[in-house]
Amino acid sequence: MPESPVVSDSELVDHQPIAGVHAVPGRPAPDPAAQASAAARARPALDVRRFRHPSEPSRFALAASASILLVGLSLVVLLRSGGVRALAVFGAGLLLTLGPVWWAVQVHRARLLGAAARVTPETFPVLSAAASEVKQQVGYTRPVEIFVIAHTEDPVRLTSFFGTHILLMEGDLVADLVKPGNRPQMDFILATFFGKLKVKALAWAPLLIAIDALQLPRVLNFLIAPWERATVYTGDQVAAACCGSLDESIIALNRLLVGKDLAHDVGMSGLMNQAARVRRRWLPRLQQLYSSYPHLTNRYLNLLSFAGKSAPGQAYAFHGRLSPATNARIFDASAKLARLHQRGPRRALAVSSIVASTALLGLASFGIFRWVPQNDLVILESIFPSSALSPAATTPGPAVTSPAPPASSATLSPSPKTPNDPAAALASHAPAAFASTCSALTPQTATGVVAVIGCAPTGPGDPTSVQYYQYDNAADMNAAFEKAVYGATEGGTCDQAGQRGTYKFTNGPGPGSWACFYNTSNESDMIWTDTDLNILAVANDPAETPQQLHDWFFSPADTGPD
Repeated sequence: MPESPVVSDSELVDHQPIAGVHAVPGRPAPDPAAQASAAARARPALDVRRFRHPSEPSRFALAASASILLVGLSLVVLLRSGGVRALAVFGAGLLLTLGPVWWAVQVHRARLLGAAARVTPETFPVLSAAASEVKQQVGYTRPVEIFVIAHTEDPVRLTSFFGTHILLMEGDLVADLVKPGNRPQMDFILATFFGKLKVKALAWAPLLIAIDALQLPRVLNFLIAPWERATVYTGDQVAAACCGSLDESIIALNRLLVGKDLAHDVGMSGLMNQAARVRRRWLPRLQQLYSSYPHLTNRYLNLLSFAGKSAPGQAYAFHGRLSPATNARIFDASAKLARLHQRGPRRALAVSSIVASTALLGLASFGIFRWVPQNDLVILESIFPSSALSPAATTPGPAVTSPAPPASSATLSPSPKTPNDPAAALASHAPAAFASTCSALTPQTATGVVAVIGCAPTGPGDPTSVQYYQYDNAADMNAAFEKAVYGATEGGTCDQAGQRGTYKFTNGPGPGSWACFYNTSNESDMIWTDTDLNILAVANDPAETPQQLHDWFFSPADTGPD
């Protein structure tokens, strides 16, 4: 239309000035011969960022922040509770879950190859050319396969998964769109999908992966769906710029709403009254809570609001064909939307929200790894924080993680021996086979712990390190044991969630309790108590499995305390 601004000003532009007149919703279509299809090929490129719906950045911020926090926290908790092994098991399970979905998409595509016509320059030259031109105009370069089929649930439907995009179009719709006079409407319908894909492709790929992961449990889709709906509005705005006419855009939406035969016959006053009612009522809003597409009637109102800012002449002409009462209802229902379009997108909000959620995830992760224990969120190291053994010159073997009492924070250091030193008394219970490798460690503040020694056995099949903790009484020792092995069960297995039990040997330590599992560093731990001596022992070896440590403890080897 003559009053339409140019596309460089981010407004609707008439790509077919030769025709001079566009179709008007509710009136007969103009003569198709008056349309020049060649003029549609000269298309200026569009910057999709300038056509983004004003609510899209904030809705993307919600989707991205929720995905970062929920997906990130889930992975952190999983890593903390089960270690790298649990994370690997989760990854394998996720692949097993996504694999069938990906396969289903490929099967669907294979079925379409045998039951529908794939759009190529040889099968549908007009549609193929239009799709190529629209994709080039919006700057979307990734492949999208278009199929035409006799009947579909929706006139046009887009399926996307793992980079596979399939656009399915109903045959009757295509048959009408390829007519010369309907080229702007075909451009609109194609561009609304390509524009949606383009704006989603602008997002950072890892964030898109996190968002897709959050959609797997569909109960959380209400956090993602608002952004998906906003991308549809963005696609409509890009499409309106592509086809160059608000009226043609409205007719294209009519085709999706009532079909090709009634697209020109819809009474727009009645339809816009309906759209205003849907916009105001809470039940239609609730119904689309989990939907990735907004109500079609809402898309009419968004286009009108967008045109009011981008092409006021075309919007004024459209409103002039409606009754004053209808216009009043539209303005009342779209007041907030109009303010959003006047304000424009708040792009900085998305960046700041993502940064804030990432920082919050980092703080939460620090708290989880600092204060929350493993093994169903209780780990051995929460009771026995890492400490260094005595100087390496007197301790053969590599440095190991040695236990320490609850609420401890300082690194253990060698303690001087005196004739009445509790550590010396504890060392007397170390097995003779590796007693010479044991060193006294200064016990940190903890309930009931009076002495600690660390040993480094060197015999075949021995663990890398064994630490012994002398408790003042059995109650404190048993409490520490229970906290350390929380989550391990008698019916479990050492190499998975952990296993526990009791023992009583004829010769050697005991009686007492035992447990085997992986610690937070994904290293094997075997822990046992001696109720006669009130000694708790922990064997650790990064190269062996918990089951191997279990077998060592129950072997004829002297494990102590003696």
